[in-house]
Amino acid sequence: MQQQLDWDDLHTLIAVARAGSLAGAATALGTHRSTVLRRIDRLEARLAMRVFDRTPQGLALTAAGERVAARAERMADEVGEILQSADADHGRPVGNIRLAVTFNLGFGLIPKIIDRFRSAYPEITVEVIGTLDGYSTFHPDQFDIALRTLDGDVADHAQMVGRRLGKLPLAVYGSKSYFAGRPVPRSPKGLRHHKLLLGCGALANLAGLRWFEGSLKPDTVVYRASSMLLLLAAVREGLGLACLPCYLCDSDTKIVRAFDVPKEHCADLWVLRHAHSRDNARLRVFADFLATELRQYLLTPPPKT
Repeated sequence: MQQQLDWDDLHTLIAVARAGSLAGAATALGTHRSTVLRRIDRLEARLAMRVFDRTPQGLALTAAGERVAARAERMADEVGEILQSADADHGRPVGNIRLAVTFNLGFGLIPKIIDRFRSAYPEITVEVIGTLDGYSTFHPDQFDIALRTLDGDVADHAQMVGRRLGKLPLAVYGSKSYFAGRPVPRSPKGLRHHKLLLGCGALANLAGLRWFEGSLKPDTVVYRASSMLLLLAAVREGLGLACLPCYLCDSDTKIVRAFDVPKEHCADLWVLRHAHSRDNARLRVFADFLATELRQYLLTPPPKT
């Protein structure tokens, strides 16, 4: 038996099985009845078996023909999926990307960026994995790309490679309700008579919050929280003033920006991946898109290399 089968013959087998007649199959295929019969005869010769019984009512699949037709149907489905994917893709990157970010970035920046990314690359799905801080470690199997806000350098992420985009600005904020009847401070010197909100735990170690706390008198602190989002919630409720990322607050109509934190106390934003992780088109496209989109939120541009 010849091992090579013609796809046209299998396609014809499917058409005849569905139509139940040579004429019906010929109409479905847009060809002649004689061509359909010739392809069926050729298929049976190559398989060395009959796939149809000829009856007065038309053609009926034999038991062997039913098995061949079922497999041919599966092949047709797979070919259809390949063609559909190729038609939708046109060579563009496709697949899933796992992005590791802090909850702050995931809440304040990432959704709007992913929305724009998905408009440009609808074939790529982004899975966001949140962490409490930018120093949390990940196994390389858990993510493809990470956004990290780091003080100083990336010594704690030496196993990773990437690029520094710049510094994310911080400022001191209070709610409009809090400032009703109170002056808005324009420097640390103006904080003397205000209620102040600070970080605790790992958050208290961030350079910007250390600078903020170093500017205060101890008796002015009324609240501490372990995350920027908790501090943001307290500020919005009018509890007092806090040092917060500008990307979390500047679009909030209930919050007033009092004064900026000096840039040397702001954290660097990095796009990172594990050094041994696989590089591919969708990751390169996504990393470049992130870098372009995020630079509008940065205090300083990345250094020239």
